[in-house]
Amino acid sequence: MIGECTGKPARRAQTLGWGRMWVARGRNIYTYPGEPWGLDNGAFRDWADGIPFDDDQFQRVLDKAVKVGVPYLAVLPDIPGGGEASLELSMNWLGRVPREYPWYLAVQDGMGPADVDHDGLAGIFLGGTNSYKARATEWRRWAHSRSLKFHYGRCGTLRKLAHAIDAKADSVDSAFPMWTMERWEAFKEAVICGPPQGDMFYGAEADYEIVEEEA
Repeated sequence: MIGECTGKPARRAQTLGWGRMWVARGRNIYTYPGEPWGLDNGAFRDWADGIPFDDDQFQRVLDKAVKVGVPYLAVLPDIPGGGEASLELSMNWLGRVPREYPWYLAVQDGMGPADVDHDGLAGIFLGGTNSYKARATEWRRWAHSRSLKFHYGRCGTLRKLAHAIDAKADSVDSAFPMWTMERWEAFKEAVICGPPQGDMFYGAEADYEIVEEEA
C-alpha cells in the first residue's frame, strides 16, 4: 500500500492493483473498485506531532470509513513506543470497533508474541523502532501459525522493503514511492522483481538493525 493520495498517484496505484493506507483526518476516503485499502488509526501522526491520541477523532474516522466499505486491513489504536500500555489500549478498542472489519494489532518495542491474545484479530501490524523491526520473521511466523496476516508497517526505504520481502510479509505500506517518479519506478521494480542485491541483507536477523534513512 502507498500513502493516502488522490489524482495521478492514485491512478498509477490502481493500474498496479495497489491500495492506499488512509488516515482520513481532514479528507474523505475515496477508493477504486476492488481496492485493497487500509485504515490507519492516526496514532503515529499524533505522536509525531506531539499530541495525545484523539479518541473522538478516530471514532469520526470510523463513521466515515464504514460508509465506504470493508478495507483489506484496519489498525487498532495504539501508543507508539507504549509497550504494554499500547497493547492494553488496542485490546480495549477491539470491543468497540466494527466487527466486520479485519483488525490488526500494532506490535512494537516492549511487546512479544507471548503477550498477545490473538482472539478477535485478523492480523499483526509490525510497528516499532528499526531494531524492533528486526523481529519481522518471528512475528510473521507467529501470525501465520495462528492463521493471521502479517503486515510490515512504514517501509520508508528500499532496505526496509527488502526486509519485508525477505520476512515474507503479506503486505506493506510505504510513502517512499510518492515523492518522485524515480522513487516510484524504483519501488515498483523492487515489488515486482525483487529488491536490488545490494539492498538485501544476510546473517542472523536478530543482529540486524535497519538504518533509518527516511521515515
